Amino acid sequence: MGIYTATIISPKGNSGMTLLSSHNDDSTVNFPDIGFDFFYNGVNCRTTINISGNSWIGFTGSAEQLKINRRDAGADNIYYAKEIVNGRSTFRIRWEGNQIYSSWGTFDLIWEIILFDDSAMVLVIDKIPNTGTNSFANPVLGNTALTLENSKSYAFIPGQDQGKAYTVKEGSYIQNDIKYLIVDGSDIKHWDNISERYVKVSELPMTAEKFQTYGDDICRKERTGLVSPSPILKIWSPSEELPAPKITQTIVPKPIIVRMLEDVSFSEAYIQDIINVVLTMDSAGSGIIVFIASTDSGTTWKAWNGSSWVLVDIENMQDVKLKGMSVADLQGITEAQWTSLGLLDKKMRFAWYMEITSSTDILKLKQIRVNYNAV
Repeated sequence: MGIYTATIISPKGNSGMTLLSSHNDDSTVNFPDIGFDFFYNGVNCRTTINISGNSWIGFTGSAEQLKINRRDAGADNIYYAKEIVNGRSTFRIRWEGNQIYSSWGTFDLIWEIILFDDSAMVLVIDKIPNTGTNSFANPVLGNTALTLENSKSYAFIPGQDQGKAYTVKEGSYIQNDIKYLIVDGSDIKHWDNISERYVKVSELPMTAEKFQTYGDDICRKERTGLVSPSPILKIWSPSEELPAPKITQTIVPKPIIVRMLEDVSFSEAYIQDIINVVLTMDSAGSGIIVFIASTDSGTTWKAWNGSSWVLVDIENMQDVKLKGMSVADLQGITEAQWTSLGLLDKKMRFAWYMEITSSTDILKLKQIRVNYNAV
C-alpha cells in the first residue's frame, strides 16, 4: 500500500546497479525476473519487461507502452537493480544515452523508473531534450500524452487492480506499511469484512499498537456502522517520510421523491381541459427524473404507461422510478389522454423521482408549465 506525494525525487545514479546493455542503438532487450509480481493491464510482467535503445519500455513484451523522448536514439548504458525501500521490494531501471543514436557519450537523455509491487511506478527524469515522443499506453483510459521536464519525477498510480487506469502526476510515491482506523465519537473502529460495516475495536486514546493490531490496509469509502456525523480518519505508518495525506471524498446524493405541496387549480369556467405539459430542464449526464400526477390532492398517484393511466405507490420509491413518466413521455401526453385521467375537480399536482449516479451529473427542474384549452 502506498501514498502519493508531491515531493520531487532525484535519480539515484548507476552505483551498484547491474549493466544490462551497452552501446544499444535499435536493440530491444529483456530484463531478468524482477523478483516480485508486477501487473500491467492485468498481465503479470515480472519476466516480460523489455527496454529499447530508442528510449521506450514494453511491460508485456516488445510493445512500446511507455515512451520517454522516444525517437531514433541511442543508449550508452542500461542498468537495473533490485532494491528494498521501506521494507518493500522495488525494481529500478536506469537509461543513460543520447537523443541521436550517433552521438555516443553525449548523455543528454537520462532517466530512471522505479517499479513497485502494487503496480505503481515513478519515472525520474535527469535530462530530457524533448525532441521525441512522451506518452503512456494507459490501460482502460487509452494513450496518455506526457509532459516531462528535466530534474522532475512523475508518479504513475493505478486506479484499478492489476495495473489499470493510471493517474499520472508530477511528484512521487511512497510505499509503506500504512494503516487506517476511524474515530467515531469516543470509539475506535475498523472495517469488518464479514459484516461489511465498521465495528468498534477499542476506545480512545489511539496508539501505534492499536493501528498494528486492528488497522485496515485500505481506506474504505463506506460509512456503514458509523454513528458520528463527523467521523475522523486516522492514518499511521512507521515511515518518517510519509507526507501529510489529503483525502478527497465525492458525495453523490441519494435518490429522492419531490412532491408539490399544493394543487394547481384550473377551476375557471373558461378552462376546458389540459392541452399538454411543458418542462424546462437543465440536465447533463446520466441522471434520472420521472414524474407522476395526482388529481385528488395527493391521495392517489398515476402515470401514463403509453396506453392507460396506472396507479403508482408514492411511498415505494422503486415503484415510482419504474412506473414514472420520463420527460419525453410527460410532454408527449395528448389532450385526449389528459382528459382520460379524470379532471372533474379541475386540480392537479405533480411529484417526481430524481436520481444522479455521478458527481458530474446535472439534473435541475426549473419549471412545469401546464397549457390549457379555453372556450
